[in-house]
Amino acid sequence: MSNTVTGPAADDDALDVHLFLCLENGHYAVSIDPSGANIPVDCRSGWKYVEEFALGVREALPFPADPEPVVRAVLATGYHICDSSLPHGTSQ
Repeated sequence: MSNTVTGPAADDDALDVHLFLCLENGHYAVSIDPSGANIPVDCRSGWKYVEEFALGVREALPFPADPEPVVRAVLATGYHICDSSLPHGTSQ
């Protein structure tokens, strides 16, 4: 019998992405580009880099939103902008 400690199974669909925040309106942007150059400039104060995180349908987001539409948008366009005032939930 082994005493090896193991963590949760790896999430094969998780992507390494980057989180940005607009200080002007509190919107979050998720991008595959660490510079955020692909995020549309709709934030007059600019996008502030926050952190890198794993994005997947089974991963918790570092901001209040449903992960499924974020994953779909990032896969389709390379970024997603989230209005932090919108209600959120998950189907899980």
